[in-house]
Amino acid sequence: MTSTVTTSAAAYLDLLGVDRATPDRALLDRVVTAHNATIPFENLDPFTGVEPPTTSDGVAAKLVHGRRGGWCFEHNRLLYDVLAAVGYQVTPLVGRVRLGLAPADPPTSRTHRLTLVDTTEGRFTVDAGFGSTVPTTALRLVAGLEQPTPQATYRYARDDHGAWVLQRRGSGDWADQYVFDLVPAPDVDFAMGSWYLTHHPASHFRTGLVAARTTPEHRTTLDGTRLTVRTADGDAQRHDLTSPARVRDALEEHLGVDTGAVAGLEDRLREVYFR
Repeated sequence: MTSTVTTSAAAYLDLLGVDRATPDRALLDRVVTAHNATIPFENLDPFTGVEPPTTSDGVAAKLVHGRRGGWCFEHNRLLYDVLAAVGYQVTPLVGRVRLGLAPADPPTSRTHRLTLVDTTEGRFTVDAGFGSTVPTTALRLVAGLEQPTPQATYRYARDDHGAWVLQRRGSGDWADQYVFDLVPAPDVDFAMGSWYLTHHPASHFRTGLVAARTTPEHRTTLDGTRLTVRTADGDAQRHDLTSPARVRDALEEHLGVDTGAVAGLEDRLREVYFR
């Protein structure tokens, strides 16, 4: 009998337009790039008070078959399942987001999911769920190696405790993105992180709308009512959206999100941004 994950992997690769091939670095890059270009990052579920799925079946139903996006617990669950199904050796990892923080700032909670991939060509990380600064290729897990992508250059550093720190350099200096160790994380950790960010009163995923989709040519982001389309050479066009209907249109037209099944979206947008 064909497993659900294998069936979802075939549908996923069809959605991305990627042919199944030998599980090597080249295929890994194609999958990660196509995933980020096809399936948007978005927090519509927690923003509207809906519990996001964390199981393989629930995530595949939403992201592969439902023309929706999600956050790291969904994107990187799906990516982990598919990579395992096509033959990669994968390990689920959990990290602490450091974006926008100084190195001396206190630790954050362990609420970011990513995947470690071991291949005959080396050890890599993949991430399809870090919003507007997500790396769009696999990254080699080597400290100090600068790794350019169409949008930015990334590198790994080690902190004082030996943990790995992903850093990004766009138009400015190096900035920490997140920190993690290589201890495999069980599903319960991701379920807890998803629940925490969905329900904690201070969670920005509850209180504001964020969405992003990154192709090799453009990175499109929606931060509340500000839509930004940035080209690979840094040119940016910004649009301030003046009504819930225009925000919804931007989600549909620029991010590729089917908002039809998101109950109460316009009411929630009006409550937060248009009172």
